[in-house]
Amino acid sequence: MQPNPYSNDPNYSQPTETNSPYQGQQGGQYVPPPYQGQQGQPVPPPYQYTNQPPPVQQRAAMSEGESRKYTIGKIIDFIRWIIVALELLFLLRFVLELIGADPNNPFAQFLYNFTGFFLYPFLGIVPNTHLGKGNAFIDWSTLIGMAVYGILYLILKLFLRTTVSRPEEPIQ
Repeated sequence: MQPNPYSNDPNYSQPTETNSPYQGQQGGQYVPPPYQGQQGQPVPPPYQYTNQPPPVQQRAAMSEGESRKYTIGKIIDFIRWIIVALELLFLLRFVLELIGADPNNPFAQFLYNFTGFFLYPFLGIVPNTHLGKGNAFIDWSTLIGMAVYGILYLILKLFLRTTVSRPEEPIQ
């Protein structure tokens, strides 16, 4: 038997033969030992409630005005995502045309056909500026379309926000 390295500790005791490793088991199930306090008294675990926990508070239902504001806000978010996606596709089209990408490439054809639907009203407004001897050119109609779609988004956003905001004080 080894000497007690914690001889000054009153809670430390050397294991004896009477302490069986199966002492906490009854009928094949594990039974945890009771919590011991300073004086050897059982202490309840800190996570147990001594009385009932407070009831969970339900979130108050939105009023009609708040619901309308929420809906308009979500519509604005949805339109923003659509416009951002379109603007990025327009930018990609512009860059491909600027560097002279092969228009017969399947990806370029798909991109030009898809964005061409949205840019159709702006085709031919300003002639393209060709760069060098290759296929590279500056497509001014794509840039104009990007600007117009951005302005339309801002106008639509302001209009939708106006529908849910309070009127300003009258000017005298």
